[in-house]
Amino acid sequence: MIRKLVLGAVAAAAVGFGGASATAGEPVRGPIGGPVDVGFLPPGHPRHDHDYVVLIRHFGHWDRYGRYETRHEAERVARHLERDGRRVRIEVVEGGRRW
Repeated sequence: MIRKLVLGAVAAAAVGFGGASATAGEPVRGPIGGPVDVGFLPPGHPRHDHDYVVLIRHFGHWDRYGRYETRHEAERVARHLERDGRRVRIEVVEGGRRW
């Protein structure tokens, strides 16, 4: 009984590895053309990359807590900080601006 199970497992592994090695040499073809994530912007239109910075009030001045890609992430962090009793503010910054 155990012998049949072992032989069956070896046969299944051999078939699986044989099929994978037969397709390993074929090149993977991707989509032809430009970048896919351009959306509805016409060619030559400048893209605006906005990031969101969460600021917290600390001893009379505003300190940066973190920088986030989406408004949703920044608001989630801000709600968490407000629950802890912190004063929080969210600012929108351009993608190339350093903080």
